[in-house]
Amino acid sequence: MLPNSSKDSVPEAPPDIDQSEQQEPETLKINTNLVTVPVIATSMEGNYIPDLRQEEFSISEDGENQQIAFFATVSAPFHVVLLLDTSASTEDKLGSIRRAAATFVEQLQNADRVKIISFDNKLSELSDFTNDRAVLKNAIYKTASGTGTKLYDAFQLALSSIRTIQGRKAIVVFTDGVDWHSDDATFDSSLRGLDEDGVIVYPIRFETRDETERIVRDGNDSSSLPTIGVVRTTPRGTTAPTFPSDEPNSAPTPGLPKTGPFGLPTADEIMRDRRRRDRTDPYPSPDQLPPTGRDSRRDSDPTDAESSRPRSRRNDDSITLMLDSLYSKADSYLLELAKKSGGRVVRANTLGSLPEAFAKIAAELRTQYAIGYYPANKVRDGQYRKIKVTTSRKNVVVRARPGYTAPKGG
Repeated sequence: MLPNSSKDSVPEAPPDIDQSEQQEPETLKINTNLVTVPVIATSMEGNYIPDLRQEEFSISEDGENQQIAFFATVSAPFHVVLLLDTSASTEDKLGSIRRAAATFVEQLQNADRVKIISFDNKLSELSDFTNDRAVLKNAIYKTASGTGTKLYDAFQLALSSIRTIQGRKAIVVFTDGVDWHSDDATFDSSLRGLDEDGVIVYPIRFETRDETERIVRDGNDSSSLPTIGVVRTTPRGTTAPTFPSDEPNSAPTPGLPKTGPFGLPTADEIMRDRRRRDRTDPYPSPDQLPPTGRDSRRDSDPTDAESSRPRSRRNDDSITLMLDSLYSKADSYLLELAKKSGGRVVRANTLGSLPEAFAKIAAELRTQYAIGYYPANKVRDGQYRKIKVTTSRKNVVVRARPGYTAPKGG
């Protein structure tokens, strides 16, 4: 596990703005053509800039300047979905997770509204959007550890909950990124919604790789584990497999999968899948992604996934290879959530670093702008369009999502 890093301090943020708890969020004309872009502005030293005005921003789409039709300042109320992974790997950590999540809620502005959703083998909507801190804390402390991890389904539910809300909105998801058989959403389908909804996503990634491997090895019964075909195929009556690199011609395995520790495949199937994946998988290999094991985390930033060193493989046996694949996809998914939405991945690999991880996100949410525009290009061609946000104020760094997919047809 990683120690706390004293050099990685939380950027300065202005004090909470005194707002009535009855204040309603800003409203604007509902128009599906409106493109909303969350924007973070910092100084060259990394401190947040809370006093930028609309006229200091410019936004372009595919190189063409756009007229700003909507602007929300840092004082505008926020809607936040707090998505908490309560799978079996969190059981020993749940008390610390609850306390950090409750503290996170307290750090938001008074008028910000939060919804609590937990997920394991089932999804639990524990509160509706509210700024009543007592209700939110009660919901957080209702969380209980289960089995399985329907991450993609949970993220799709969070997107659906926040999709129709206008103004500043975010999803904060606390998870290791591994999905174990979602029923409806997939790796790709849950990412596609980010191109349309103008929501910023902050994954807080916690470490479970070593714990998972220990549980699997302690079981000493790989013969009871399902094949890779079972792991990569959902039961009858559900959607396509949740792994993005599934081969289109692979035959589904009939019936419900047998379950072992975390539902892992056999060694022969792992190696056969690895050879297929080497030929066809477009997603990064483990060596191209942030570390997932304890061995290589020395001297790395404990909270930012982007700064982590590649993890060297400890051995080349079947369980290690399979876990490398699953956790590489997990890291890939969380990085894509952040990249496509303009957010960032924050690492919390020790319980001690968890409060700081939540505090970083709360500070950024308190200083986030939202810019909206109606695209000059009215063609509904389903094509991806690049967005660029700039500011006229000198020595200010702006971060925003890189683009969106235009509607198609209609």
